[in-house]
Amino acid sequence: MGISWTSSDYPKLADPHFIDAIGQFVHARQADGYQFSIALMGYQALYFDPAFEEMVKEETKIDRLQTVVHEIRRGSFIKPGAGGWEISFRADILIRNELDPATRKPVGEVDYASDLEYRDQVLYANDETGIENFKSWCREVGIEA
Repeated sequence: MGISWTSSDYPKLADPHFIDAIGQFVHARQADGYQFSIALMGYQALYFDPAFEEMVKEETKIDRLQTVVHEIRRGSFIKPGAGGWEISFRADILIRNELDPATRKPVGEVDYASDLEYRDQVLYANDETGIENFKSWCREVGIEA
């Protein structure tokens, strides 16, 4: 794929509902040649400074702050063939798990606390008509372009 567009070129790419609708369509039609992936990249954790946690304990009834952990994924939706395109994105998902310091992975089965939060959405195509082909495809399949 040679040409790319971001939300500054096409603001709909920043709309999480728009991206979700495309993802649902593509995921449901993999047997028709569409491709869907959302690979795990890793985890991002926010550990609180002990002084801050102590201040929170003194000022509130909270006795412990839980580490904030996001699962970070890299996803893509692909329509192959003539007029094809690819949308790639980063997805962050808040999880309730703690991270095991030895393995750097969540303790226990992952418990999701949020929907996907999309970032860095990019539309790719082979030529300059890719964005118009993509918009036409959206209208044809009933996704608001």
